[in-house]
Amino acid sequence: MQRIFAEIANNQVLINDEDLHHLKDVLRLDVGEEVEVLSKEGPFLTRVASLSPFVLEVVAPIAEKRELDNKLAIAWSLLKGENNDWIVMKGTELGVTDFLPFISKRSIVKADIGSEDNRLSRMKKIARSSAQQCRRATVPEVYPYAKYLDVLSANYDVKIFAWEGINGGSETLYKAALNLKKGQSVLLLIGPEGGFTEDEAKLAVEHGFQAVSLGRRILRAETAAIYAASLIGARSEEE
Repeated sequence: MQRIFAEIANNQVLINDEDLHHLKDVLRLDVGEEVEVLSKEGPFLTRVASLSPFVLEVVAPIAEKRELDNKLAIAWSLLKGENNDWIVMKGTELGVTDFLPFISKRSIVKADIGSEDNRLSRMKKIARSSAQQCRRATVPEVYPYAKYLDVLSANYDVKIFAWEGINGGSETLYKAALNLKKGQSVLLLIGPEGGFTEDEAKLAVEHGFQAVSLGRRILRAETAAIYAASLIGARSEEE
């Protein structure tokens, strides 16, 4: 069944032009066919009531649980090519709620702090389409490019950063995940292709981040982001 994100008012769905075109002209839905709608109030089952104008009317709320029990954010140093898109796409599927791209000392790709360019707009579209595809209850937030220090000051209950400086050590992400409690918000900090500098790692610790190892191998930045999100997500979904 098709699922869209939209607002609901007076028992009818307020459909944007893009979704209207997809439902009416691409899928060619007929009167009586059903569509799942995700609104701020939750998921609802709706039915096509009219084709001209195209109207979706609410049938009933849908009882389901799609989101993690922990708010999960990924902050990563902006990467080359499509790797940023890949982090947003797969992170959305894994339950990430916030994406915070930032610029660090070794970032190869540069961007204006606080700006929203075509690259960021694309990431937002990917978050939305991926959320629809995997039947998320919410669309993750993709924030404008930030300074490294601003990311370090972000307010989350648990703040973790992956650092190859302790690769293979006793402080592992797996152990950190085991200590996670239901309802806690988590921020995962992932460095650039060249890794964090010693000064950046020290600053992270000073701002309350726990340095962890992701294992015995050095992972690519985009792999590290998804590996970390997978571990935290698995822990969050444990009964």
